[in-house]
Amino acid sequence: MTIQKSIAVILILFAGSISAAISGCKSSRTASAQNLSGAGGSGPLNIDKMGGAIEVTNAPNGATLHTMGGDIHIGNVGRFANAKTMGGNITIDHANASVDAKTMGGNITVMDATGPVQATTMAGDVMVRLIDSTSERRDVHLSSNSGTITLIVPKDFPMDVQIKLAYTKNADKTFDIHDNVGLTRHESADWDTSKGTPRKYIYAQGRVGSGQNHVEIDTINGDVVLKQE
Repeated sequence: MTIQKSIAVILILFAGSISAAISGCKSSRTASAQNLSGAGGSGPLNIDKMGGAIEVTNAPNGATLHTMGGDIHIGNVGRFANAKTMGGNITIDHANASVDAKTMGGNITVMDATGPVQATTMAGDVMVRLIDSTSERRDVHLSSNSGTITLIVPKDFPMDVQIKLAYTKNADKTFDIHDNVGLTRHESADWDTSKGTPRKYIYAQGRVGSGQNHVEIDTINGDVVLKQE
């Protein structure tokens, strides 16, 4: 087991223990966090839980969701989506807005997004799919300390791409960057020991169209897949 995955397991177990210990101590404003819909209100949905999953079907005015340990799922969200969990998966079906998703240990999946996306996991896979064409800026920042990152963009999506993939000397398989946009790539020659476990890096960069949107992808011990559709 790699160092990153060991850390992730510890974090998930820690978050789970917190959730179990204080699951009966939710505040009144978060006690009914399951299966919520914000369609009837005029403001954004705000849920802050001490532990447990969060399920939101619809939040047209935006959502800020935080749990100390558990999965987060949003069906549809508008304006903005801010989701954070100490240990669990984050899934967003459709985001007609900007997305900021963070988990200490779990996968992040954004099925359809029309705005900028920032997604970070300490250990897990990230999958983001951008849809629709727009002249507005849509920057994308995706990172994982141990996992595969997949980004799917429209064919006419103008972007400036910077990808960094690190693989450690003790990894049990090889990793690579896969793209169909013609990125230029190079690999470091020597093992870098400045961050503990010796590692090498694969870099890929390139520009599509005007390069209006900045795309930055950073992962350790995981493939990177960038494709147009």
